[in-house]
Amino acid sequence: MSDVLQVRMYEQLEDTPERRCIGFLSPDGEVSWRTWETFFRHAAGRAARMQAEGLGPGDVCVLVLQSKEFCASALLAALMTGAIPLLVAPPVIQGANTSLGRILLRTVRKTRAKLVVADASLLELRDRLERSRRGTRYVFGDHALDGGDPSRVSPVAPARDDWAAYQLTSGTTGFPRVCMWKQHKVVAALDAMMGAMRLGRDDVCFNWTPLYHDMGLVNNFFLCLANGIPLVMLSPQAFVKRPALWLRGLATTGSTVTWSPNFGYAITTKMARDRDLEGVRLDHVRAFWNAAERIHLDTVLAFRDRFAAYGVRPDALKTNFGCAENVGGATFTDVDGSFAYEWVDRMALQEKRQAIPTPPGENAVAIVGAGRPAPGLEVHILSRTGRRLPDGHVGEVALHTPSRMEGYLDNQKATRRAICGDLLRTGDLGYVRDRELFWVGRVRERINVFGKKLDPSDFERALLHVEGLRPGCFAAFGVDDEGRGTQRIVVVSEVREPLARDVEALADDVRERLQQELGIDVSEVLLVPKGTLTKTSSGKRRHRHFRELYLEGRLQDNRLQLQNA
Repeated sequence: MSDVLQVRMYEQLEDTPERRCIGFLSPDGEVSWRTWETFFRHAAGRAARMQAEGLGPGDVCVLVLQSKEFCASALLAALMTGAIPLLVAPPVIQGANTSLGRILLRTVRKTRAKLVVADASLLELRDRLERSRRGTRYVFGDHALDGGDPSRVSPVAPARDDWAAYQLTSGTTGFPRVCMWKQHKVVAALDAMMGAMRLGRDDVCFNWTPLYHDMGLVNNFFLCLANGIPLVMLSPQAFVKRPALWLRGLATTGSTVTWSPNFGYAITTKMARDRDLEGVRLDHVRAFWNAAERIHLDTVLAFRDRFAAYGVRPDALKTNFGCAENVGGATFTDVDGSFAYEWVDRMALQEKRQAIPTPPGENAVAIVGAGRPAPGLEVHILSRTGRRLPDGHVGEVALHTPSRMEGYLDNQKATRRAICGDLLRTGDLGYVRDRELFWVGRVRERINVFGKKLDPSDFERALLHVEGLRPGCFAAFGVDDEGRGTQRIVVVSEVREPLARDVEALADDVRERLQQELGIDVSEVLLVPKGTLTKTSSGKRRHRHFRELYLEGRLQDNRLQLQNA
């Protein structure tokens, strides 16, 4: 088989032109399917318009669009021209402390983009954008690429060593880095995922995660189109407003595989009502994949118990670890089994960096496994000096992988840090037991308080149980306190709207919950409106970024007043 993404896609088109290719679930629950022939013809028309704007093989095409049908079609269109697509989170995703204009300008300059296809809401930035770099063309709105002649676009066949796509990653403290993916590395990632998940043409994948996120782009869009697997898309905004759409869509479309970060399972469990699920059966869903952030045992078990009556099976609950630097998933739960987890001694984990199994109890913490390596991959745990650690010892997660990125665009220092010999250093913390990877945090986000080493993700489980907070929308960081000789802890969280509680009482609940569950005293709780805290384009929380804003005094401007909202 070819190791070029576009060739794989065209092979599927030629093989089954009338078969279902991609479906789009509307906010009212109706699904509209496109056949391979229809989807590719529409994309070819848009590719013709892109070519008329000067886009060609090897050029960079930046897409700043909501994850709906136009974005999916424009993404395929860019690939059909032989261009290198790069997706950026659109304005609707950007929060109060993210300067989309600045990020977009720097992305365009850094990549020397030939064409930017942007959401109509960015029209107000048009003059500024067009002055920033000559040679870059901008088109705005969902109809900007209409009217092209599909017959003018011929199939492209890039070389295996050509660039397939770029991906923004991390950016937790500053400008996001740009991962560069070669064609054969992307295909290697897709082949490994197909083997680990045992996907076939009888499967149907359902995706509500955005296409600018690795999970939506690689684990769903690329994976399905390169392998002839029907894909259903629901916009992230529709999901967040009404999570029951996800479950109803799974039933309506007969989908067998689906993906979500941990917070998606949490809000679905909390918000989906029985009246919204009448007639829904989920017995046919063989894999609910959970990835992209810390996976919490109580969240997974609560989802299982809440929807067991609708057919959710324990062995359908799966976990995964991956990263943009690996072009997608690296470890996966066994298809024939359920996810793994274990209870370990909390103090030994925090102070000795050792995962010592212990019975559940006050001094124990549950760590959920992220699966075992996909075919062709190896996982190693490294000490601070690069020494390989034995099972049960916490260190940096490193991958020996055929799907590794080539590096970060124009950033040799970061590339040297990430690629060390034949290993990819991910910047994640974890340990291995019996080949199962257990993820525990990020190397550069640790909080040190009186000898305890905490990861911000440790806070999420407790915060999920505080009524009035937006699930998953928080930042936690340590601030050096010379008087105490250690760090003090600051927690920032978005609140639900409208907020029916007193802000000061809500802050007290946060402190009490973290004291009960983690045994820590929080020095400051900063409650902020929806949209203040945003994740990176690769889905990571920006704890270090918001720490910098806090130290500059800029984050405090968003604080809710200590009175009834």
